[in-house]
Amino acid sequence: MPPVQEMSDARQAIHAAREADAGRLAAESLRQAERFMQIATQDLERGAYDQARSAALAAKAEAVKARDHALSHER
Repeated sequence: MPPVQEMSDARQAIHAAREADAGRLAAESLRQAERFMQIATQDLERGAYDQARSAALAAKAEAVKARDHALSHER
């Protein structure tokens, strides 16, 4: 089955990171999250659901890291 929930979670995490200004405060982690998301999307399009799921989970993890880093530097 397609990793619909994982893809959605990753997109939401990336959005949250952007909202926390991770593009400025944690740029490399945010870029990595976006790269993983791109890979997940490509994998999903070619029907490689296991790979897409793994990449989406990695994207979410990097986005959470970026968000947390950005928020810790805002204070």
